[in-house]
Amino acid sequence: MKKNMLKYMAAALALFAFASCNDIVDYDEGYTALEDQANQGAPVITAVYEVGDTLLENPITEGQVGQMIRIVGRNLNNARSITFNNVEADLTQVYTYSTSANVVIPSERSSEENNQIVYTTDQGSTSYNFTVPFPQLSITGLQSEFVNPGDSVTILGLNFDFYDFGTSSQVMLNGTPLGVGSITNTSMKAEIPADTPDNSTLEIVYSNNDGEQTISLPYRPTQNLLYGDFSGVSFNNDGTIVYSIEGDDATSAEETSLGRQHLHFTGTFDAWAWNTVDLSCNMINSADLGDLSQAGSLDDYVLKFEVYTPNGTPLTQASPLQLSFNWGDLYTWTPGDGAGLNTHDEWQTITLPLAPIAVAGIMAPDTWQSLRIAFQPTAAYTADFRIGNIRIERR
Repeated sequence: MKKNMLKYMAAALALFAFASCNDIVDYDEGYTALEDQANQGAPVITAVYEVGDTLLENPITEGQVGQMIRIVGRNLNNARSITFNNVEADLTQVYTYSTSANVVIPSERSSEENNQIVYTTDQGSTSYNFTVPFPQLSITGLQSEFVNPGDSVTILGLNFDFYDFGTSSQVMLNGTPLGVGSITNTSMKAEIPADTPDNSTLEIVYSNNDGEQTISLPYRPTQNLLYGDFSGVSFNNDGTIVYSIEGDDATSAEETSLGRQHLHFTGTFDAWAWNTVDLSCNMINSADLGDLSQAGSLDDYVLKFEVYTPNGTPLTQASPLQLSFNWGDLYTWTPGDGAGLNTHDEWQTITLPLAPIAVAGIMAPDTWQSLRIAFQPTAAYTADFRIGNIRIERR
């Protein structure tokens, strides 16, 4: 089935990001009257390529759902159906000519994984061995670990919509199944009971080819907070950034709350203005963490905290934060991976690797330790953001 070329190119460019303008594929290139050539017999598939492989140098035998591929062969016009694992591709997203067809592998779940492409035209059908692995569930974490009891928590990851959550797969809280709300490919909501205490555990229970799997996620974890309510913390700041200590009642959050005091940072800055705030106190004595000063590696630990931004003043790509423990090298966190971060008047959990923030090490329990938060916007910026519940957790 033919497709308007401009519409096709837009779909292709949306699916594939190439390294430079020189890598963008011109889908007009090489197309001739073969687009309208009648088939001379049943279809034949000789190879499959990534759609960006315009020279057809590296045939592939496996693809991922949602990927656009190029099928090469003979008599490929007038496609009636193209299936992957018995799931039909959307023919409105297909462009064919006699010796080639560009197809998007369908994202629908297959009940039968025969690992074949079946290509049917007005002249017959052919099959071709091609593997489309079942999408693996990937869990990133909770959008906010401090959602209030009685509200819905958002679980972030990939491929939730392939796993029948609420039936064959479950979200459990302390062993009890939870009601599941909206599910997309990249997120899923679950309802937290109103009487759920802090330091509870969410469990994502599902099955794959290796059997039943369980992924545990902390809900409102407080046992490893480094600064608690900030009593006993020594502060030192440099620059014009202003910080204050506030409680939950200082925010407009409706679905999230920290249950403890947090830091509120404000100020108006020129580009490259250097600002630091140092927090110093004894390292916590946590049975869960043990003595991290003796850890051979910190790669198995993360630094977590919650961030809050009002709608009107998001953290932008021009406002990265830099962090370090005990005067080591600064680690740069760019909000939203460079796209900026607007938490829309709610608390959102941030997870960073601990090792590059603590290149100078973590002190032994009950030993004086410092955390530097540095702020140097790359453009003029007005700051209004909050950070709270700073903690170290195991991955």
